[in-house]
Amino acid sequence: MTDKAIQEIIDHFNRKNSQAYIAAHPIGENVEYGVVWKDIDFNKLGDVSPYRFYFIKNKKGKCIGAVLDMNMDLHWYIVPAARKKGFLTNALIQFILPHLSKIRKEQIITINRSDIGDDNFEASLKTANLAGFKMVGEKGDKIVCSQKLFKYKKTMLRERFVGISYEQMVKQREKMNVVIGNLWQIKAEVEMKLGKSKLTRELDRYIDKLELYRGLKLDDAVYDFEQQAKRIKR
Repeated sequence: MTDKAIQEIIDHFNRKNSQAYIAAHPIGENVEYGVVWKDIDFNKLGDVSPYRFYFIKNKKGKCIGAVLDMNMDLHWYIVPAARKKGFLTNALIQFILPHLSKIRKEQIITINRSDIGDDNFEASLKTANLAGFKMVGEKGDKIVCSQKLFKYKKTMLRERFVGISYEQMVKQREKMNVVIGNLWQIKAEVEMKLGKSKLTRELDRYIDKLELYRGLKLDDAVYDFEQQAKRIKR
């Protein structure tokens, strides 16, 4: 993903009415973790899984940078006006790397001079070093840095989940209804053209499960969250 594309996602994050779909929650002061769909047209063939992002905000709550989690690599970007102020380094050390330590033992980053230019290359390398990364490989304009994450495992993160309103819950049910309807149509089309099979029987099971999750399971999730919130307040 290019810096331009990440800038567009940051712009979407800062808008109330965005064309992209972003679901995120705070993991600490001024940092949110979330998933992003830039293209929400799921009728096209191809991968429909989301991008995973860490969003870095200033004291006013405006997103000024983002870190794309590409599993074993990270791609970070800070808007020009917010660079050289420590936002990225602090976010990495205090929140992002501790959060990543829950799901992996090591983090690798690749910095490519030919992609980002000399100035940004030096700035990214400095940030990587300040955040604890060490260079482990170099080839041409590209360097690879790595860091073991075990030292972050004991870092306590203050993840905050804000809950979901009744109106939002209704919207989730509506979305699940669309999925269930589409699965019914797929199952019917296959069954009427090819006959009953292992696939159609499996689709029946998926439909039954989704119908359960659309109703009782969603309600249970909200109830459990609200009860836990009450216990924390006591």
